[in-house]
Amino acid sequence: MAQRYCTQHQVHYYEGNTKGQMTLAMLINVALLVAGQQNDQLGVGATEVQRHGVGWVVTQYEMAIQRMPKVGETVTFGTVATAYNKFFCYRDLWVETLDGQRLVTIHSMWVMMDYQTRKMRAIIPEIIAPYEAEQIKGVLSRPRIAHVAPDKASAAQPYRVRYFDIDRNQHVNNSHYFDWMLDHLGYDFLSQHDIVHVVIRYEREVQYGNVPTSQYQKVATDDALITRHVIMNQDQRCAEAEIHWQPHEG
Repeated sequence: MAQRYCTQHQVHYYEGNTKGQMTLAMLINVALLVAGQQNDQLGVGATEVQRHGVGWVVTQYEMAIQRMPKVGETVTFGTVATAYNKFFCYRDLWVETLDGQRLVTIHSMWVMMDYQTRKMRAIIPEIIAPYEAEQIKGVLSRPRIAHVAPDKASAAQPYRVRYFDIDRNQHVNNSHYFDWMLDHLGYDFLSQHDIVHVVIRYEREVQYGNVPTSQYQKVATDDALITRHVIMNQDQRCAEAEIHWQPHEG
């Protein structure tokens, strides 16, 4: 059976927004911190992985959000590696109240990146073995993301990549993409709406010195308000996302 890992976390004020909720970027940061703690516990933390000349890189998240954790609230973060094949590893992360109510569920997909070639490399058996995840042959299906329609896209908002945006894999930390995508929606929209579902796919690295741009498109249906997002670096698509929203109930 796959190894599970859980730990408690109190949401600090600097992890929250104007609504007193944990921000999406901070939620991901803490979830990845917990994943890293499990890696260390299993003896395959960052130092051991880098000894092989590789690093873990996330390629996609899918998130279902009942509600975001609140500032001051103590919640449980958990994680488990569910499956892997030759090139991909699948890890679930979640957030629950202390009495077991599920708040957030995250399905994620990862690859190993070779530091020399900056390309994907086959999963190293001795690194994946301690998780006791199921080995599969195929690729698990993930939701498709519709492209932002060029004729309905917002104006492009540039964001300069700072030194502090770069992580130990020498590219922009994946949580910053959420800040770029959501910031462009503006104060009024963000203060009046809450996220209920997110799918994001990372396609290309963004590195120090780049000036990527963020664009979005709003799509209203009978059932949901949806925003579609794209991060471009010059003419290259680096990340895309589709986010479902509901009105904020203060």
